[in-house]
This record gives sequence, structure tokens and C-alpha cells, in this order.
Amino acid sequence: MLKATLLYSLRFIIILSMGGLLWFIGLVLFTKMIPSLPHESLKSTDGIVIFTGGGTRLKEALILFEQKKGTYLLISGVNPESELSIQMNRESYNENVTLDCKALDTRGNAEETAKWVRHHHIKSLRLITSNYHMPRSLLELRPLLPEVIILPHPVVGESFLKAKWWLEAKTLRLVLQEYNKFLFALIRRTFLDIQSYFKTAEKV
Repeated sequence: MLKATLLYSLRFIIILSMGGLLWFIGLVLFTKMIPSLPHESLKSTDGIVIFTGGGTRLKEALILFEQKKGTYLLISGVNPESELSIQMNRESYNENVTLDCKALDTRGNAEETAKWVRHHHIKSLRLITSNYHMPRSLLELRPLLPEVIILPHPVVGESFLKAKWWLEAKTLRLVLQEYNKFLFALIRRTFLDIQSYFKTAEKV
């Protein structure tokens, strides 16, 4: 009895260790996906979309739009009661600028962006968001717009410009949280792809 218990405990420890190792390897690969430098390409696109969450992102998007690097601008994930929303509704702003107040998360950002892209018949799109948020944003957006050219434009915070940013507790915690969200999004996306594959196979 004791021998069997020890055997099961050993198996559990091995499985747990392997899971932890895979999680850590995934984390290392994820950090390689995070841009450490601002995007330097100023190629014009049909549209510019910003997934809100920071003032720096918005400033970057508005500068590019004013420089005519995009015909249309979507600011996704705006709080309806925010100062930005109130100001934009009061002023007579460019009709090519759209505020999206429906999206509540990254998945919602992607879904609302896809609707906006199709409405304006956009073929190329510049996506602006924080560098650590870019992998998950692309994971959510690209499957919805396979026919659209998406140009990532990461906004890099000062903490990520440091050579050893992972030594800062606040930055590391931010990356760990985003990595776990990325994993959940990846699992959900994989499940949806498998489900779609079998549905297509049934029709054939």
C-alpha cells in the first residue's frame, strides 16, 4: 500500500515538474516575441487601430494619423465615460476617426476591429498597442482578418528599453500576467480551429 502511494506521488511530482518545465520554456519563447524596440517602419496603411490601455499608445496613433499614415483611425476599447469619449463627442472631429466603446477586452478589440475593417473595406492595417500586449493582440486579430495585411506597431515602455528588464519586479509581473493570458487565448484559439476543421470536414 505504501509502495503504491509513493509510486503515485512520484508520478504526480514528475508530471507537475514536466508541466512547470513546459510552462517555463513557453515563457522564454514568449519573451522572445515581445519587441524590445519601437517600430521604425512608417509605411502608410489604409487604417490605423489602437487597442487602448495607455496614453502613450493614443499619442502615437494620433501622431501617425495626423501624418496621414492611415486613411481611417479606430480607437478601440474606449470607456464611454472617459474624458476622451466626452471630448470627441463634443467636438466636430474627422469623420474617418471612430471610437469603439463596446470592446471590454483584447478579444473584443479584435472583433470590433474586424467589423470596422470590413465596413471600410480596409486591406492594410497598422496595429498599435504595448509591446508586451502585441503577441496576444495579433493572436486574436489575425484569424479574423486573414486577407488583411497587419503591420504591428508596438509602443515600448521605458522599462523594456533596459538591457535586463526582467530584473524589475513590476515589469516581470506584467509579463507573467500577459503570458498566462496569452496561453489561455492560444488554447481557446486552438480549440476553435479544431472545431472549425471538423465542421468543414463534415460538410465535405
